[in-house]
Amino acid sequence: MKQDLRIGFLPLTDCAVLVAALERGFFEKYGLHVTLQREVSWANIRDRVAFGELDAAHMLAPMPLAATLGIDGLGIPMQAAFSLGLNGSAITVASPLMQAMREHYPQALCTAPVRAHGLKRLLDAQMPRKLVFGCVYPFSQHHYLLQAWLQDGGLVLGQDVEIRVIPPQQMVESLAQGQIDGYCAGEPWNQQAVSRGIGQVAVTSYDLWNNGPEKVLGVTQAWAEANPETHQALLCALLEAAQWLDEPHNRVRIAELLTRPEYLDVPLALIQPPLLGRYRYAPDEPERLLPDFNVFARYAANFPWHSHGEYFLAQMHATGQLATLPTDPAALLTKVYCTPLYRLAAETLSLPYPTVDYLPSVHCLAPWVLRDASQLIAMGNSYVALERLRL
Repeated sequence: MKQDLRIGFLPLTDCAVLVAALERGFFEKYGLHVTLQREVSWANIRDRVAFGELDAAHMLAPMPLAATLGIDGLGIPMQAAFSLGLNGSAITVASPLMQAMREHYPQALCTAPVRAHGLKRLLDAQMPRKLVFGCVYPFSQHHYLLQAWLQDGGLVLGQDVEIRVIPPQQMVESLAQGQIDGYCAGEPWNQQAVSRGIGQVAVTSYDLWNNGPEKVLGVTQAWAEANPETHQALLCALLEAAQWLDEPHNRVRIAELLTRPEYLDVPLALIQPPLLGRYRYAPDEPERLLPDFNVFARYAANFPWHSHGEYFLAQMHATGQLATLPTDPAALLTKVYCTPLYRLAAETLSLPYPTVDYLPSVHCLAPWVLRDASQLIAMGNSYVALERLRL
């Protein structure tokens, strides 16, 4: 069994499962000696995992699927047997644009969630140029949420708005310098823009899709096949870490750990409130209660649902990233989203796990119970706000 591992991550709050597994000794408990390596971009993470410089990594949920399909520029098959959590990102808009909408089209900000119609009206009436929004990576939930939100508001991609790929930790400075008008990224980069007064959150990912997918642990298929015992040990350690993180009193401790220079290197005030369910949309507004802004284990959050992969395939096709859908999508999803490996790890820890690979299509604003499971699993709200995000 391979014991010395290097795992890559980007400085985002949802790397917390990896940090907790290291700092709380869960990796060590399963005989793993892990070095967490901070990387500069998602493309860098993709390349370093693909070429064996990293054993595994914190990845955007669609990345292993894009790699396996060969549409990411490399075409090296990857797997994801563990989801690192749900929700956790937002769309931030430059403060001057939000202020202009409040002055001229206040009714456009009175929907829940806020829609992008005000931006379209402002653009048509007052702006001589197209808008520019930042996105963290082409194959990301952020990209699909951002496109859906903009198009729902009537903005035409390419004509009214341009989307540029920018690493998440560069988003705030790009906004400050006027290079972009807004962006979709994970925390703490939205709260940093709000704290500096240069941006305001229009919508969170939770507003658009209650408990939607976000990040996974990605490995190459070759690595998984060569290191099955190590992979299982890794999954067990991360399952324990995720359970630890969803205990409310442990959120305070992980926020303190994430402030360290080797992890996020930002003030505690930007990390802790969202982890504790308090979220600030604008500098002149009080915090709002969002208890599920970050979900690390609840609601079967760690299960690699094939239905999420099916959704990503549909989005890749709809956005032109994938010319034609696979002839056998079920076989592809079985290859990428390794549910048997997850179930084995969960069973080892006596934790409940789904017995089906596809999450039932439930669209409601109330909690519900998943009965297709080894034990009944309490599930959170499952409402999708925009029709463009539905399968």
